[in-house]
Amino acid sequence: MVSIAIILGSGPYTTERPYTALRFALTALLDDNEVNMFLFEDAIFIAKKGQNPADVYNIQEWLGKCLEEEKFTIAACGVCMKGRGMLKDELIEGVAVGTMEMALEIVKKSDKQLFF
Repeated sequence: MVSIAIILGSGPYTTERPYTALRFALTALLDDNEVNMFLFEDAIFIAKKGQNPADVYNIQEWLGKCLEEEKFTIAACGVCMKGRGMLKDELIEGVAVGTMEMALEIVKKSDKQLFF
């Protein structure tokens, strides 16, 4: 088992990066690894409740699968949320509001780091 930090900056439905990051995270979790994800910039919208896109993958479903796994944590940058007008109660249950210090700790305690 390894601890993996995934730092994500791309928003949902603009590129495939969030979808790929969540697929990777779930694969790592199912292989009995620990995954800690931090959302920066437009990636915070990955954790927004109530998404229901038509004709494409549903990012909320993939995030939900990861949240079901015991060794998964996720936080959204509070400064990025404030700048984009997102409130804490708009986040999917299980997603924390994070700080830069929290992001640093995620990276420091991980064995591997990935940026999407």
